[in-house]
Amino acid sequence: MNLISFNLLIYPTFIFIFLISIIGHGKLINSSILKDQIDLNLKNLIFIKGLIFIGFICILINIFIPISDLISIFIITIGIILYLFFFIKIKNKKKETFFLIFVFLLSFFFSLYAGINDDFQYHYETIKNFKNKNIFQITHQRMISYNSHWLFLNSIFSFSKYTSSLFVLTSLFFAITIYDLINLTKSSFENNNRYLCLLSLFSLIFFLGILNKLKDFGTDIPGVIISLYIILIIFYYYFDKKILISQKIIKTISILCIFAFIVKITNGLILILLIYLFFKLKINKINYWMPLTIIIFPIPWFIQNIIISNCLIWPISITCFSNIELAIEETYLIESFAKGDIATSIDVGGLGWIKTWVYNHFNKIFETYFGFIIVLIIPLGFIFFQKKSDVKNFFNFVKNKYLNFDYKIIFFIIILCNLMWFLFAPAYRFGIFYNFLFITMSFIPLWLFIEQKNSAVLIRYSKIILALLTIYFIFENIIKIDWYLKRYDTWPPIKNEKILERINF
Repeated sequence: MNLISFNLLIYPTFIFIFLISIIGHGKLINSSILKDQIDLNLKNLIFIKGLIFIGFICILINIFIPISDLISIFIITIGIILYLFFFIKIKNKKKETFFLIFVFLLSFFFSLYAGINDDFQYHYETIKNFKNKNIFQITHQRMISYNSHWLFLNSIFSFSKYTSSLFVLTSLFFAITIYDLINLTKSSFENNNRYLCLLSLFSLIFFLGILNKLKDFGTDIPGVIISLYIILIIFYYYFDKKILISQKIIKTISILCIFAFIVKITNGLILILLIYLFFKLKINKINYWMPLTIIIFPIPWFIQNIIISNCLIWPISITCFSNIELAIEETYLIESFAKGDIATSIDVGGLGWIKTWVYNHFNKIFETYFGFIIVLIIPLGFIFFQKKSDVKNFFNFVKNKYLNFDYKIIFFIIILCNLMWFLFAPAYRFGIFYNFLFITMSFIPLWLFIEQKNSAVLIRYSKIILALLTIYFIFENIIKIDWYLKRYDTWPPIKNEKILERINF
């Protein structure tokens, strides 16, 4: 059996051992340092805590030595031992086993024969750097210096010879998200948490219907997933339980915000929302040690950035100690490309670029969100086409009951984030979370009104849509195999640490 065949054969093993290892580390941190304060039973919060802990430790290791396969084996083995230790203590082992099987199968189905995105070339180079070099041996390059923490985590959970392992981490993150959203939609409906139920349902529709192919995953979507969990927590406590979020919960949200940021700096706009939550805390009740404890975990990432690029955050020039002119040039290239100029030669000042953006980017954005909006708007016909008086009743209903002060402020913050995205970096992949949440928060009051008028119709419609989208998701992930085999001879498309050229059709 040659290496390529064995690479494919061992892939399911990677999925299973990576899953239980990361969960094992997460359970350790959850029971000791970052104790769970969120009563939503979200599996991905444990998974994320495992990733945060592993990333923190391994950056410190990488100061001295590369994240070699031997280091990966050591980290993964420790995680497996930890998981087995905690598994013995689990009372409902049947439920935990179902979780493992569900995530394993979905992750395998989702990622097998997945394509690669346009950014994979330099992502792979970044991962190889961490596998083969310590931080001081990595030299500054315009693409390498972006230093997404997600790529560093991928270097830990991948093996140099067995390149199929590169696809595991993201597919696991996606699969656990689907598991959480299904459970959250069901449990929040049963517990009458209507805001959380609709947010979970809309998210499930969005992930199954739009973000449903692994080739679309670079460093963008993991940040979207982390940001989504922040909003799920906020919706649950602010709009369903109607209580002020405690400092311990804000600590969890803060860590998630920072994690989203170091995975992809374009997620940094969500920090505006975090500032608002801190503002809501009563000044005399703030534990001033809390911000200090929060800021500790990204410090190694900042040190990593300084060593590689001489910037706290590349390519934000104001954070650079040198390479300032290169950072300014890189920022221009990003903004020019995001505003629609592939040749990166337009004037990005003023609003003259909008025509170029409409020509080059608007079609993709329209195609992405049009179907999602149509799915959300169809139920309105069940009500508004029956009684014209319901239009007036809807506005009174929303104004008096569901557009409370916090909803308005958070919605305003999301509108502000979308505006900033559009003015500075209006490429689709930079604004997925902000666009999605704007659409979602626009439709939630409408669906709440319909639910009050005719909940049976809405429930039936939701079940039909989820069933159709599940079929669509399965279909998309089956035909991708044919798409892949027409373009490549082997999976994954890497031979001798080089990415194979794709045959275009």
